Amino acid sequence: MPPWGLRWMRLFLNPFANDDFSYIDDSDRRKYIFERLEGSSLSECLWVVIVAGVGFFTDAYSIFAINMVVPMLGIIYYRDNENHGKMPHTYQTALGVVTLGGSMVGQVAFGLGADLYGRRKMYGLELIITIFATLGVVMSSNGTEGSMSVIAWLLVWRFASGIGIGSDYPLSAVLTAEFAPRKLRGKMMTAVFMCQPLGQLAATLVTLIAVRTHEKSIPASLTVGNCDKECIKTLDSIWRWVIGVGVIPALLALWFRLTIIESPRYTADVGRDSNKAASELTRYLLAEPDSEASSVTSRRPLDQPRLRQPGANGNGRTTSFDSQGQQTDIPRELHIEEQIMAAESENKPPPAPSWEDFKDYFWTKGNLRTLITTSLCWFGVDLPFYGLGMNNSDIINVIWHGIGSQPTETDYWEAKIYPTMIDNVWQSLTVVSVGAITGCLITFVAIDTLGRRNIQLIGFFFLFILFIVIGGSFNYLYETEGSAATIVLYILCQIFFNFGKRPLTPWSKYDYISAELFPTRYRALSHGISAAFGKLGSVIAQLYLAYINYGVHGHNIDYKVPQQWLPYSLLVFSVFMLAGFFLTYFWLPRSEYDADGIAKSLEQWEVGRPENGFSKTRVARVVVRGWRWGSKSWDKVVGLIDKDEGERRADAREERRLAREGRDRDWNGDADRDADVNGDGNGDGNGHGLGMEMR
Repeated sequence: MPPWGLRWMRLFLNPFANDDFSYIDDSDRRKYIFERLEGSSLSECLWVVIVAGVGFFTDAYSIFAINMVVPMLGIIYYRDNENHGKMPHTYQTALGVVTLGGSMVGQVAFGLGADLYGRRKMYGLELIITIFATLGVVMSSNGTEGSMSVIAWLLVWRFASGIGIGSDYPLSAVLTAEFAPRKLRGKMMTAVFMCQPLGQLAATLVTLIAVRTHEKSIPASLTVGNCDKECIKTLDSIWRWVIGVGVIPALLALWFRLTIIESPRYTADVGRDSNKAASELTRYLLAEPDSEASSVTSRRPLDQPRLRQPGANGNGRTTSFDSQGQQTDIPRELHIEEQIMAAESENKPPPAPSWEDFKDYFWTKGNLRTLITTSLCWFGVDLPFYGLGMNNSDIINVIWHGIGSQPTETDYWEAKIYPTMIDNVWQSLTVVSVGAITGCLITFVAIDTLGRRNIQLIGFFFLFILFIVIGGSFNYLYETEGSAATIVLYILCQIFFNFGKRPLTPWSKYDYISAELFPTRYRALSHGISAAFGKLGSVIAQLYLAYINYGVHGHNIDYKVPQQWLPYSLLVFSVFMLAGFFLTYFWLPRSEYDADGIAKSLEQWEVGRPENGFSKTRVARVVVRGWRWGSKSWDKVVGLIDKDEGERRADAREERRLAREGRDRDWNGDADRDADVNGDGNGDGNGHGLGMEMR
């Protein structure tokens, strides 16, 4: 078998190749597509993980690299008596908000586009946006003698970058889910999303390497206040390199994204072209499918040429895969006999996407509740994740050093540049990256054992406990130099962020569930909406932490001093963790496996709430009854409106009919009078009689 990369290129470098499935009826083509996807091996699906993972890697790198360079931007552009070498707090907040706001736009817009126009047409476009936006960030400057504003350009390009970053969430998650066999789907999606903490790790390592490389240009004794032209030039070069390196993995993945085949599930279900889906799938997955899937292709008329069987090994035996994915040889006679005796498929395409079907699926059938649940869970978990993560340099500095760690403006002006930057990188590397990667590895091992829902429950529960513990003990640990205990607790938070989150969101479980629960025709949009709610939570967190004012014990808390507001913010965030726990417990499906103990396929998930083991608790029953009552009431209101509108239209039609008849009578009367004037003998009787008859 050729390497996966060559196999994929072969698919597109030979456009005349074709495997004709037109002689097979549509239901059996669909049976072949789904069973062929479910029977694919890890080696056949590995390319999906790599292509999607590179995008998530680039997104995370871009989001968190800006944290590493903000101190450099402050020294370069804001070394004045007012700012003392620190970027103004408002500007830092604006950079975070516009990036996350752009992500919201990209998630919804590209999610909708992927459902309307196809995954392939959208995939790659978002990476192009990210590449050009990143280059725009790198080239931002104040111009000659302040002719431009560097912060204005940074805000514009970071918003564009956010659109590209956000659009990658629904596309990569949905494509991975739709290509992955159900026995591997959990681990494949975990591997894809693990690229995000790896991207965060890469941002810190690249910064470390860049600073170390320019050590001679930034002497250890050089302070912020006496940074000369050579120092500023070096820092300006470093921050542009740190941001610009993020383009490299994006460029490497761009070719594969632009040439990726359309999701076979989308082509068959939404595009209504199962022949094309089966043909592309067969040309790509060159390994022989299992006997059940290949039996569909064997039932052909005698005058049709036999499809090639790439798994044939030339000795009268056929290569196949058992349930554990191990390669086996099956005698061809038995293989063909199984194919011929296979039962006819009863697969039927789902309803075509339409506004009426959309309302029926989400409103009438109650699946909107599932969408609301995934959206609110994502909202709750992104509040603390981005609220604490996108300001991590100041927060980690406080956690790491404890009392006296937050310098005054005068202290910062006299701070040594090189040691400070190295400390920031090492602290971020230890506290954030180690915990994030550890959480992902635990999820990768436990995803099929514990299940998505249970992992999310564990994550929400322990984050709730940790936030309570850290928030309640922070002041004591901070004042007694208990920084080691605080560091351990914060690392545990990062572990459970990336453990409890991983199965349902792009950083978490929300991504899994959002990419699995909904039907193919609405999957990308549903995922995009859920992700956008998460980013909405992160925007609120940024604004909340930017101008916080608790007013505790009769005095206000300065938002510029993290050790004052951090413990109270963690206590506030713990409430959202508890809410996420109960939402997950009551409103997410309990059963993730079928009767045989195998993870459900996407086709089993997409049928909706009642068939997938949703909670039958009293609260859930009350909500369902209320939902159905609201749905019926709304239908009645709509029906009355439609009835009134129909009556008005009928009255209007009747008025138009009477008006036409009146015009006809007037015309006939005029014709009779003209006939009388002209002396037409027949006119008087016939014309008059016709007019009377019509009247």
